[in-house]
Amino acid sequence: MAAFIHPTAVVEPGANLAEDVKIWHFAHVRKGCTLGPQVSVGKDVYIDANVTVGEGSRIQNGVNIYNGVTISRWCFVGPAVVFTNDQHPRIGRKDWEVVPTVLEDCCSLGAGAIIRCGVRIGAFAMVGAGAIVTKDIPPFCLVTGVPADLSHRVCACGDESLPLMSWIGDVIRPCCHKNLHPEVMKRAQAIEESLKNPQAAAG
Repeated sequence: MAAFIHPTAVVEPGANLAEDVKIWHFAHVRKGCTLGPQVSVGKDVYIDANVTVGEGSRIQNGVNIYNGVTISRWCFVGPAVVFTNDQHPRIGRKDWEVVPTVLEDCCSLGAGAIIRCGVRIGAFAMVGAGAIVTKDIPPFCLVTGVPADLSHRVCACGDESLPLMSWIGDVIRPCCHKNLHPEVMKRAQAIEESLKNPQAAAG
């Protein structure tokens, strides 16, 4: 199915759109970005050049995603999330460096979260609403607060919280089998296995 682009959206020539992409009211999608299959881009979203948004990810209203951000598959980016890409912003500098930020598969960012550039948000991690993220987040972990700090582990579907010291093999719960799409469940199982056996995953 061809991409759906609302008449008020601006999609620049040279933007790479996969099938089933949906781009809603007043969004601006820059040339050189890549949106994977079944990506949904909400109202008033800005997606900069060279940004990648992976398959099935959902970008809610009012999000700005700047050059240097990579969003993997099946990620949720809540309303008014803010990304950055310059650790030393200053008008008048002769040059500046784009600092990359990576969202791994199936992570979720709550409404109004601020993501400082240069961090990696782990697979199936969750960021609480309004949190300010300044450092990496491990997979299957929840962070909250200002600045964001580790709160709990979370299961793959997000319904259950677990102690931070719980074994990584506990993150797939009965609720996950009930709640997750089979393809996402398969990815959760693969990531859980790689975390339990890092040497095997590396090989």
